[in-house]
Amino acid sequence: MRGTHLRPAVAGYCVTVAELIRGGEPFGDVEDAIDEVADLTGEQKAALWLFAFSLRDQGEQQLDARAHLAAVQ
Repeated sequence: MRGTHLRPAVAGYCVTVAELIRGGEPFGDVEDAIDEVADLTGEQKAALWLFAFSLRDQGEQQLDARAHLAAVQ
């Protein structure tokens, strides 16, 4: 039952995140907004972040991914 109860909240946040990304909000600000949501679990926030990341321009995604990879080597 718990998962069923939380799905509408996550779906609503997906709509908000999509609007932010499509509206040109800086990705860092979108990340901060996701982190500040108190009623989502860490796993839900991670999924929401991944969704937000997937909405970005593919070139920007690759640049960021490569930068993160280089930072952890």
